[in-house]
Formats: sequence, C-alpha cells, structure tokens
Amino acid sequence: MRRLLVTLLCALVVVPTAVAATRAAGDGVLELRAVSGTVAIGKEGQPARGILWGQLDKGRLVVVDPVAGDGQAFVSGWDKRTVLSSADDGTPTVIAYTGTDIHFRITGGKYRISFTGSGMDLTAIGVGVAYLAGDPLATDAGDYALDSKKWIPVPVFIVPPQKSLAVPFGTQPTQTP
Repeated sequence: MRRLLVTLLCALVVVPTAVAATRAAGDGVLELRAVSGTVAIGKEGQPARGILWGQLDKGRLVVVDPVAGDGQAFVSGWDKRTVLSSADDGTPTVIAYTGTDIHFRITGGKYRISFTGSGMDLTAIGVGVAYLAGDPLATDAGDYALDSKKWIPVPVFIVPPQKSLAVPFGTQPTQTP
C-alpha cells in the first residue's frame, strides 16, 4: 500500500512538470482544422522547433529532419513510404508518406514538414513559420488559429505571385547580420 501511495505521489509531481517542460518560454501554438490545400512548416535554412502532432485524411506528407537525433518523427497509417534522402551523407533525412488517414507526431527538436491534401488537423507547439495555401477547388479550405485564439479561414490564392500566407508562431529568433 505504501509503494502505491509513493507511486501516485510521484506521478502527481512528475506529470505536470513534464507537460510544462514541453512548452518553453517564447513557444507559440499553431492549430489547423480541416485544411485542404498545401501547408509547409519551416523552410530550408529556417526549420521549426518544438513538438507537433496531427492527422491527414488524404494526401502526401513530407518530413525533413535537419538535425539527426534531436527529436523523432512518428508516422502511421500511410499506404506508401519513400526515403528521398538519408542522414548518412550529412544531408537532412527526408521521407515522404502518401495515403489516407495518416497520423503523425514529432517529439521535439528541429523539423520541416509539408502537406498536400485534404482534412489536415494539426497542433504545433514551439517556434516556426507555417506557409498556408488553401485548395481553390475545395468548398472550404479550412481554418487556422494561433495561441488558442479565434479561428481564421485559410486563404486561397488563385492569382500569382502570392503562393502562400506566412504565419509565424512563437517568438521568432532575431536575425543577426
């Protein structure tokens, strides 16, 4: 009985601490709801940092891990998995997943991730920039929200040169010359 009480007491102390540790000072929250179109989080030379989880009803997901070992990406439910590049040669690991009902999570570190498809739901906690472009053929391109505020419709761009909307989340790092 004493061992059970000590275990429960430890759980009450450790679990809130672990949850709080996943969100550091300066982290923001990006949420996507039922998005159809193209979404990229992070870009070449400017990866996002933090944790992320979500699902894609149908489409293609590309995960880029620029720093091997600083976090992990877990993807399930895919129909096809293609390794586009491997970290063995010093370049980032890039893996593409296609299919229906794809579930994913990134457990920390730096990452770049992009989606093309429909029914994207996602929550990202950390720092980064998301690039959003709704599908012009969809009846509803979906919504996004920052820091649990009001939902905003994902923009649809039909006329170039505007290809996507840049949506920063979290406190962005300052650029040094």
